[in-house]
Amino acid sequence: MTTSAEPRGETEELRQGLPEAATIAAVALLALVTLAMVGKFLHHDYKDAEVWYDVGRRVIEGRSLLHLQHYRYPPTFAVLVAPLCLLPWPAFFFVWYALNLALLGLCVRMAARLAAPGGGPPRLLWLPATMVMIYAIDNLFLGQTNPLITVLLYWTMCELVRGREWLAGVPLGLSIALKVFTFPWAAYLAYRGRVRALTLTLAVCAFCLFLLPAPVRGFERNLYEVKDWGQRVVAPYLSRGQAGDWGQHALDFGNQSLQAVLHRLLTRTDANVIARHGRAIYVNVADLTESQVNAVLLVAMGLLAAGFVIACGWRRPQNQAQYAIELAMSVIVLTLISAIAWTYFFVTMLLPFAVALHLVGLHDPTPLRPTTRRLLRWALWAQALVAVSLVSADTRAMGSVCWGTLLIYVALALAAWDLRRATPVPSSPTPPPSTPSC
Repeated sequence: MTTSAEPRGETEELRQGLPEAATIAAVALLALVTLAMVGKFLHHDYKDAEVWYDVGRRVIEGRSLLHLQHYRYPPTFAVLVAPLCLLPWPAFFFVWYALNLALLGLCVRMAARLAAPGGGPPRLLWLPATMVMIYAIDNLFLGQTNPLITVLLYWTMCELVRGREWLAGVPLGLSIALKVFTFPWAAYLAYRGRVRALTLTLAVCAFCLFLLPAPVRGFERNLYEVKDWGQRVVAPYLSRGQAGDWGQHALDFGNQSLQAVLHRLLTRTDANVIARHGRAIYVNVADLTESQVNAVLLVAMGLLAAGFVIACGWRRPQNQAQYAIELAMSVIVLTLISAIAWTYFFVTMLLPFAVALHLVGLHDPTPLRPTTRRLLRWALWAQALVAVSLVSADTRAMGSVCWGTLLIYVALALAAWDLRRATPVPSSPTPPPSTPSC
């Protein structure tokens, strides 16, 4: 088994932390974001934090979780957030903000360790964080749960890389029970034959959905609420390809999933929903029927999956670089095939960005072709254009974030192909590469 050698100096740099200039910039940005959060609170602009507080109080007071307009999670999340809702509302608002900050910091560290387990330059910390900064700030302003879900997903990956399959299933199962967004990642476990991890994932998910809330909500009541959530949120996507009960709002220009982008481009649909009170936005280049668009969507998802298998192969990764690329590609697929992928979902791109940066920055001889290196660089530079495109509703309606993410995916797929072709086939089965604790 081969591993990529890292200069000792770079390892020490990563352990020492961020460069002084980056630290100063991070502190200044944190101060500005905190001031903005104070302003949002004073102007009663609470966003989703108010939803979490409401459902937590409903659990505490024994009220129903059914038919809530803005709550589309299972009862599990409401039960787990309830202890925090014992705080007064102002305290909850800022504690939730602080927790999200800590979780985002943990995401950055975990992404860097997954990208370069042996250590790497400080840029693997601050540069990916800079590239997803706008998505991270969006999560903070909205009080969203994506930092928590990303930490649980990266934790799963850390345990897999360390060869601890049973433990890997715990955070993934919990994340699915909190937000069904990560459920498709279980297909990756099946693809790689991680039977123990997959088994525990399903067991933990079932426990968190049906048993964990039951002592608080009551078994019968909890089962009814879980069924209602499944029928309202999960079933429409599995049966008709619809994003739950979002309706037309699922096709809003902020949704950058493949499903939403293809519908906006291939059907005559207004990408600016009524709730935004703006002009109509049409970016379609065709006017297909719903069934035709769904067929195109299935083909696109099939191409993503086929590209993954062709690039990564059926044999498990033989070194750390292959493993990192494979995990980064799986994150991209997970995000794009989701029915809902608002721009703040793309904070998950921390890992793909870190892996791509690590590959183009390696100084030791690697089997990457010059064409692959150039495409990786172009894909990374294209993210600057993606960030600029966010100011325009029209470019977002055309799927600027989606296509920029696909470009990173193609570049990483070529890198995975190069590394796999250059790695000799072992004469006997080898265990998965291990890594220091994330």
